[in-house]
Amino acid sequence: MSLKASQFVAARPEKANITSERIETIVWYVHECFEILLKDNPKYSRKYVLDHTSFHLEDYLKVEFVDSYLIANKHLITTRLSALEEINFSYETEKRFIDIDGKQKKDKIDIYINKLGLKEEWKTADEHIYFVLECKRISSLPGVSSYIGDIEKFCQRSYLQLRLPFEGMIGFIETKPLSPATISDEINTQLVAHTTIKTITPLAAVSFNKTVNDTYISEHKKSYSPFSVFKIYHLFLDYTDQIIP
Repeated sequence: MSLKASQFVAARPEKANITSERIETIVWYVHECFEILLKDNPKYSRKYVLDHTSFHLEDYLKVEFVDSYLIANKHLITTRLSALEEINFSYETEKRFIDIDGKQKKDKIDIYINKLGLKEEWKTADEHIYFVLECKRISSLPGVSSYIGDIEKFCQRSYLQLRLPFEGMIGFIETKPLSPATISDEINTQLVAHTTIKTITPLAAVSFNKTVNDTYISEHKKSYSPFSVFKIYHLFLDYTDQIIP
């Protein structure tokens, strides 16, 4: 969390609650869009992506989900919360940050979500008030180490502009019998042994949708002063029936 974000949360808890409501509405909406995807039952061929696109499979799944579902169904989110009527979804937006080594670098955000209706609360430009969803494929339990790598980045990166004290991650589950429960247990096991990530609260299941049980929340501490605590929403989406050879 940036110093500005830390001061904001400490001084104005009621405004932090407004921000949290917006973020959790977005998490709910991602679930709704994934439910629509499952009903549509699209198939994503590894061979097609390899032969006919320049995307890695992970990126192809991401852009398809944004273009075909998150953008296409925005009426659902505005019906639930009118304050998000101008919400915007895009991908591979770049922001600047200072790494743990002190160097200024570029951060390519997988899914960038802005226009959250929070300009007055945060007193800054809409472009700097955003929520992110970083995406990773998960095909095995040992493979969650790359997922944990993104958690580490959240801890170590200090952004030049505002960064909300809420982050998001999507895990595309590729193979059976992996499940959100087994994946979250493995992530928690690896977090316990991790030497640079300070975990305040391990992944714990939460429910934003009556029919979906694939979301978890964890809390971690930034690796730089003032060592603020931030929250991560973890969404594990089961693509095992969608991905084909």
